[in-house]
Amino acid sequence: MSALKHLVLTGCRLVTRDRVYEGSVEIKDGRIVRVGRFSHDEAPGAQVIELHSAYLLPGLIDMHINDGVALLRGLSTPEEHADRLAEVSAGLISYGITGVFMATLAAPLQEIRAYLEGMALFQDRWASQRLGTELCGAMLEGTFLNPDNCGAHNPANVFRPERKILDSLTENGVVRIVNIAPEYGDESLDLISYAVEQGLVAAAGHCKPTAEQLIRAVDRGLSYFIHLLNGPTGTNTKAFYGGGTLEGALREDRLTVELIVDFIHVQRPALRDIIARKEYSRLVAVSDIMFPTDAPEGEFEIGGIIGRMSKEKNYLTVVGQRDPEGRVVKIAPPKIQSCDFSTLYGSVIKMDRVFANMIELLTSDMEGNFVRRHQALPFEEAVRQAAIMCSTNPARVTGRLDGSWGRKVGALEEGFEADLVAAEIEKTPSGVKFRPKEVFLAGRPMLDR
Repeated sequence: MSALKHLVLTGCRLVTRDRVYEGSVEIKDGRIVRVGRFSHDEAPGAQVIELHSAYLLPGLIDMHINDGVALLRGLSTPEEHADRLAEVSAGLISYGITGVFMATLAAPLQEIRAYLEGMALFQDRWASQRLGTELCGAMLEGTFLNPDNCGAHNPANVFRPERKILDSLTENGVVRIVNIAPEYGDESLDLISYAVEQGLVAAAGHCKPTAEQLIRAVDRGLSYFIHLLNGPTGTNTKAFYGGGTLEGALREDRLTVELIVDFIHVQRPALRDIIARKEYSRLVAVSDIMFPTDAPEGEFEIGGIIGRMSKEKNYLTVVGQRDPEGRVVKIAPPKIQSCDFSTLYGSVIKMDRVFANMIELLTSDMEGNFVRRHQALPFEEAVRQAAIMCSTNPARVTGRLDGSWGRKVGALEEGFEADLVAAEIEKTPSGVKFRPKEVFLAGRPMLDR
């Protein structure tokens, strides 16, 4: 369907930051100009789209998505990466995902630079022909992590915090978020300050600083924590240095934390405990998907790390690593059963399922780990909070909610670009269903149904 200059979306349940209610939305030249209860007769000349009681909410923004397919295919040039990103973009829009931040793994710097150049090339193409989900920017995840907490990243390609390396990776303007492990002391703090001065979002993940070290990093501008409880996240409940990383992240109100909501990376009771402690205003729900399209069957290798799809096809796990001599060292199973489980290799779900999982989580009575009982929220209150965690907060953290960095998106309000999803959302005995009926990108219907 071609772009529409003036349209009214009507007959829908509006999901705003404050409430959910029946109403309509008027859009002109891709931007929202009116939200509320009004008749389409009050917008003469507008094309009317009847949404038949669907929920209308801001388009989903996944702040943490990987693309292992690019590495499996051995892509190396910016042009190859840009073509692959076009596949990802076209494949995600139908799920209600209007924006993504692509994460980089620990890899040789020249490979990361080629990937970032490919992102810049794709962004230029997308600006003139918006055929799918927007690539909002890059998350530089694997370069400055703690090698002891590398997870599925190859520690051979991890570097100490260094301004020269960061400059070499950010010169084309694609990187928006940079992960810097705080435990390197002044090296970390200096790079965090420098990153913030350059307008980047300084984040922490795959790390294990003490709570005091983490708070010092927040004092220098660190504002985001990458997949809390995974990576892995350091924790210590002893009385030294304020505790561990997890304890500091939970207590620090200036820190917004990211959660992988696939119900495998983090168990449901732990998710509810963290939501209760941080509150939905300081949480971002992500997929951390490894293969947004074309997931491999069985075993695969990325950057010297061997992974495998589970038999149930609901998670990926690390099963080995290639040593410097090229030999594969398998991860042996433990001699006795314990709580030490295999390292996960990213998720296999998309953001639409994350959104549905969050509603399912919030509308369920359940026991917590540290909280005796979590009460179920009313359904539409859960929808509202899920929209904030899956769209508004990602936009706020990255400077898109106020339009200070990129397009102004993330809320169903006047003045925002009309990146929206109209979806049927319902709770069934088998779980919450989220079915996009239409997706709008700057007011343009994208599904053409």
